[in-house]
Amino acid sequence: MDLVSMILKNMTSNSSIGALAEKAGVSADSVEKAVTSAVPSLIGSLTKNASSAEGAKSLMGALAQHNDSSDVSSQIANADAEDGNKIIGKIMGDDKDDFISSIAKKAGIDAGASNKILSNISPALLSMISQAAKPDTPESIAKEAEEREKAAKEDKGGSFLGGFFKNFMKDPDDKVEEPKKESKGGFDISDGIDGSDLLSILKNTML
Repeated sequence: MDLVSMILKNMTSNSSIGALAEKAGVSADSVEKAVTSAVPSLIGSLTKNASSAEGAKSLMGALAQHNDSSDVSSQIANADAEDGNKIIGKIMGDDKDDFISSIAKKAGIDAGASNKILSNISPALLSMISQAAKPDTPESIAKEAEEREKAAKEDKGGSFLGGFFKNFMKDPDDKVEEPKKESKGGFDISDGIDGSDLLSILKNTML
């Protein structure tokens, strides 16, 4: 299961959705729409931010402070929304307000409720990435190599991830190579993002 799917599975469980619905004061259906729309874009923006050595190291610092391995629904229920709001600001930068409004529109809620949802999922988002980015075991390395080979054959070097895995290397100057595909502008860069590229950047930074 890829990173985005894993995060969405945990964040859209009945208990997670229930906790968010209570905090935001909106329906469970609206919460699910908001989370499903937000997570791929957040991962996409994190990937873009981490594509420089400075950005990757900054993200590693944030992950070190958010490494809770407890149940995701509990993390959401006990989330520090103020901390979460700051996280969203760091991830989205100048696009933060537009991003919050966009998620609100997609979920059929107001911007205030959208901000509450995003602020309460962002600490858990970082914790889940932190757990996923832990050093590989021999078994996971072999599985990842097999998946990369399969993806390369299917993509034929034409997709974002296929091109990324083919070209991504840590250079001697400790610079992280920029992904080949440019974002679509602003915060709408979720197409083709499954989180594998972000994990590769983070694991490469650990070397």
